[in-house]
Amino acid sequence: MYYHARPLQFVTYGKVGPPPVDALGGTRWENPYRWLGEHCGFFPQVWLSRSRSRITGYRRWANQPDSLGLILFGFESIQGFGLDYDFWELLLTPLSRTGDFTEQNHHNRQMLDDQLRFHEGELSPLLTTWNETRDLDQVFKKHLFIKNDQVVVPTLNLKTAKEIICRDESEKKHLRKLGFIEDRITIRNTRPGN
Repeated sequence: MYYHARPLQFVTYGKVGPPPVDALGGTRWENPYRWLGEHCGFFPQVWLSRSRSRITGYRRWANQPDSLGLILFGFESIQGFGLDYDFWELLLTPLSRTGDFTEQNHHNRQMLDDQLRFHEGELSPLLTTWNETRDLDQVFKKHLFIKNDQVVVPTLNLKTAKEIICRDESEKKHLRKLGFIEDRITIRNTRPGN
């Protein structure tokens, strides 16, 4: 199953795009997502993950006491542009600064090289490809743009979700009013102290 987490205020019954950039952490990550858009063909992206909480951030966001709530949607199958989470996480910092890895951007290429060497034990196949080819396109094709633990899509139809997880009865009631089927909605209270 693939999961998508979305603040309740940006949930609608039907197709959605990404929540506004400032809703999930500001414009700091705009460069990396714009760079990804050059490869997948759309920007901004809607993200889905095979993990309920590790990548979606559901547990972290849902634990915020003053948060409006983060709703988790589960889908049986999603056709999207695949990405490897661990490698993408390594690229975020260099890409957040300038947004590319072109030959002219020596600083980003050097930063990526340093990060790959730092994570050598965890990323040995990736590092091997990098050392053999020094061709970032080959490295990205073989290790980043693969269907592994996350995918991006341009839009997502929330009403097709097979599982919907919220944290309390008021959120469940709000989701029912929007039109979501009750037997697909599950309450999992993750607030601290509960």
